[in-house]
Amino acid sequence: MIFCSRLKLDYAKKLICWQIINTLLFKLLQMSFLLPPITKNKDGNLRKVGLELEFAGIEPMQAAKIITSVFGGKISEEHRYHINITDTDLGDFRVELDARILRRMAEENIFDKLGINLKEDSIRKSIEDVVDKMARSVVPLEIVMPPVTIQELEQLEQLREALQQNKAKGTHASMVHAFGMHLNIESPDLKIATLLNYLRAFVIVYPWLLKALSIDMTRRISPFVDPFPDKYVKKILNPAYEPDADQFIEDYVEFNPTRNRPVDMMPIFGMLNNELITPVMEGEKNDPRPTFHYRLPNSRIDDPEWRFADEWNHWLAVEKLVSNNEMFEKLSRLYLLRRDETVISFRKEWAKTLEILLDLDDQA
Repeated sequence: MIFCSRLKLDYAKKLICWQIINTLLFKLLQMSFLLPPITKNKDGNLRKVGLELEFAGIEPMQAAKIITSVFGGKISEEHRYHINITDTDLGDFRVELDARILRRMAEENIFDKLGINLKEDSIRKSIEDVVDKMARSVVPLEIVMPPVTIQELEQLEQLREALQQNKAKGTHASMVHAFGMHLNIESPDLKIATLLNYLRAFVIVYPWLLKALSIDMTRRISPFVDPFPDKYVKKILNPAYEPDADQFIEDYVEFNPTRNRPVDMMPIFGMLNNELITPVMEGEKNDPRPTFHYRLPNSRIDDPEWRFADEWNHWLAVEKLVSNNEMFEKLSRLYLLRRDETVISFRKEWAKTLEILLDLDDQA
């Protein structure tokens, strides 16, 4: 190191100097979550992000104990498929098996309601275990992490490491694992122009994200991340489209009466006017919050090279485009033009266009 060499130190002290600088550089490189152009919300506070991870190979209680081993906290079990971890260093976590039938079985006396009289607890438990094992071949265990500031995200990598050490299995472990990682990204504000621009930026960047993230085929053919319909994409990219809040929500619900989109807007719409989205929820849970529910990435928890930061850094392509007005307007017009001219190979060609114009690569 030139800095150490120029100091008037003997060789041993210069060696220590080099070691210290190397350590600092290594730690700096480990801070792998890049910052977006807009780091604060309308109140001047750092924006927050909450992560949700789906995986298999670990029992719910074991997952809860892994969380407390990393961040501390208290474990409380609502039932065998829903465990809360409170008072951790970062906030409250939740571990749950994402299967409605299993949750109902645990929450209600389902056998009595079906007219099945199981007097022996051992028999009841045996049947629950059989259903449990059958479901776990396709149903993910999910850890819902507390929202943390964008500067605290790095701490969550400790949980990733612990799950990897305990042999958690992700999307690629099975052909039936349509598992994902979700990011709940706080919007800078709730202005309709802001929300619309983020959605516009996402649909523009979406073909590149599909390529860069190598979205698993099981997830592509599953209904969980169905793409936005072309008619809706063309509608919102039209420069003349300037809806108010209710019109924005009504148009979205008309074309997307579901939470199964790569960016689910239902949570943030719940903040604006929950009554407008309730009719299409059909009893599905929707927690209103000021976040974009980004659902596209695979769960690669069993890949030792994978980092949570990888998925956040890919999302930053959306953040950067929103903040570049000139490029944003240019790409909106170009997208509509190229989409009409190219049908079969549009996504592939558009991804290449974005790589050139936005200086993107697969590593974000």
